[in-house]
Amino acid sequence: MTFKGAPLESKNQAWETPPELIKWIENKFDVKFTLDAAGSLKNKKARFVITKDMNALEHDWMTGHGDGTDHVWLNPPFGHGGKLQRQFIEKAVSETAIGNCASVYALIPARTDTKLFHDLVLTHASAVFFLKGRVKFGYDGDYNTCAPFPSMLVVFESRSRKPLESLLRKCFTLTIPSEARQFS
Repeated sequence: MTFKGAPLESKNQAWETPPELIKWIENKFDVKFTLDAAGSLKNKKARFVITKDMNALEHDWMTGHGDGTDHVWLNPPFGHGGKLQRQFIEKAVSETAIGNCASVYALIPARTDTKLFHDLVLTHASAVFFLKGRVKFGYDGDYNTCAPFPSMLVVFESRSRKPLESLLRKCFTLTIPSEARQFS
C-alpha cells in the first residue's frame, strides 16, 4: 500500500512563513507579534523568539513583562508524525488559558479529519480561518515552495469564550495576499 496524499510531515523543519503574510495578519487583526514561539534567529517573525535549542515546550510564552499582553506567532514544526505539532498546539492552549499571553496565532495544516482538529482546535480556539490557496513557505529566503496541503490560521485567546459557541461564528475563510499563496 502506498500513500498518495499530501505528506503528514516534512524532513525539513525550518520552513519560514512569508513575511508578507505576517504583516498582513498583523494589520488584519490589529496585533503586533512580540514573540515567535517556534522560530530561529535568522527568520524570527517577532522581536523575541524561542528557538529550537531553547525548546518552546519547556518555556513560558511571554517576553518578560508578565502582564499577559504578548501576542504570539506560531508556525510549529510538523515532524514526528504530527506529534510535535500537537505538543505545540497543546502548549498554545495552555499558555493562553493561564494568561501568559493575550493570544497565539498558529499557522497549521487544515486537516479537519484529525484528533488535533477536533480535540484541541475546535474546543479551544477563538477562531479558525481556512486560507484560500496554498501558503508559499520559504527556505533560506526563497519563498517559491508551495505547501502540499491547505492551511488554516487558528487563534487562541486568553479571554474567556462562551461555551458551545456556534461553529458558524468560529470558522471563516481568509484570502491571504497573492505574494504569499498559490492556488492548486
